[in-house]
Amino acid sequence: MSDAREARLLLLGWNFRGASGPVRERIAFTTEEVREGLRRLLGKGLVSESVIVSTCHRSEIYGIAEGKGAGEELTRFISDWRGLEPDVLERAAFRRFGAEAARHLFRVAAGLDSMALGESEVLGQVRQALSIARETGSSRAVLHRLFESAVRAGKRVRTETEIGVHPLSIASIGVELANKVFGELAERTVLLLGAGETGTLFARHVLEAGVRNLKIANRTPEHAEHLASRIGAQAVPWETVARELPSADVVVGTTASPEPIVRRADVESAMRQRKGKAMFFLDLAMPPDIEPEVRGIYNVFAYDLDGLEEVAAENRRRRVREVPRVEEILEEELGRFLTWFGNLSVVPTVTDLKRRFEEIRDRELERLPAAERERVRPLADSIVAKLLHEPMRRLKNESDAARKLERLEAVRYLFDLDPD
Repeated sequence: MSDAREARLLLLGWNFRGASGPVRERIAFTTEEVREGLRRLLGKGLVSESVIVSTCHRSEIYGIAEGKGAGEELTRFISDWRGLEPDVLERAAFRRFGAEAARHLFRVAAGLDSMALGESEVLGQVRQALSIARETGSSRAVLHRLFESAVRAGKRVRTETEIGVHPLSIASIGVELANKVFGELAERTVLLLGAGETGTLFARHVLEAGVRNLKIANRTPEHAEHLASRIGAQAVPWETVARELPSADVVVGTTASPEPIVRRADVESAMRQRKGKAMFFLDLAMPPDIEPEVRGIYNVFAYDLDGLEEVAAENRRRRVREVPRVEEILEEELGRFLTWFGNLSVVPTVTDLKRRFEEIRDRELERLPAAERERVRPLADSIVAKLLHEPMRRLKNESDAARKLERLEAVRYLFDLDPD
């Protein structure tokens, strides 16, 4: 990569692998704090470019800096700003430099560094981090290119592999299984038993899947009404659950009831009224909300937590099998970025520019007769040297690392020094 004396790509981060929840909470940035942090980092001269990626599982500061002590300076900055002891931050932090910093971002964008392998939400978070840095004016030539490259790699991973295809969360798996039974859920009626945390999560999943008719029943009616009003669903009385079954295509149990709420006899009665049309039961409760015996009824599809965990385990194995192909894509895209970044140092750029000028010189000299060509060559050589002298001097003397990289990139673009 680029000469460390000119510009060094660095990463200082805290994530779920090495930092405890309380530490991550203290370091986590709101969107406005990200903007403030970027302005302060540049204002203090700690970095010449910066992008901050902050999610519930990670806070990562990417920067371009000169000198080898930049990582320690960034740690002291975070320590002072967030009121955490430097040794606490040091023990929980990780640092990457150069190619390893870039490689880490590519793995983050692809979902390889997530708690849920292959999750797709992080790609949007990486894209948003770059957007905020652009708005703040803290991303310039290198980090703009780095993050754009990481986003492109993440898109390729999700297009060319199946690492994000098979759901891992219980709620997502439940929705996928219901889709397999009914094809589409948009026109189906879903009856949700329970309005707690699990019920709320599942409600959001089915609404995202296009369900328009969601009914919610809870022992405490106010809870059902509150959740229904928040998400645009319909609250139904708890005591009418059995009467709601005939019109429900999907029934989901999420309560903490010590006894089953849905009995086999209720389902048999509902199936008679439905004339045998399929029903799907998803029991996310423990103890079960739905009697296991309902599985014996014709055209009734029922899954409990154990069954869903088996599906989740198989889906995790499927995702793991995709990792080698994902890593191939990442290394390919990373190689492109590193080649570009390596070419931004002064010496390769001046060498390439000199070669380009000499190619032009030689083509033009070929137009002349041989005798004339040899007579004019010294003059042409002198012109090439003089054209190169001032750009080389200015580039070498530029003290702002990010500005130097931007100008090097401009030279490479204007004179078409990078092969397609």
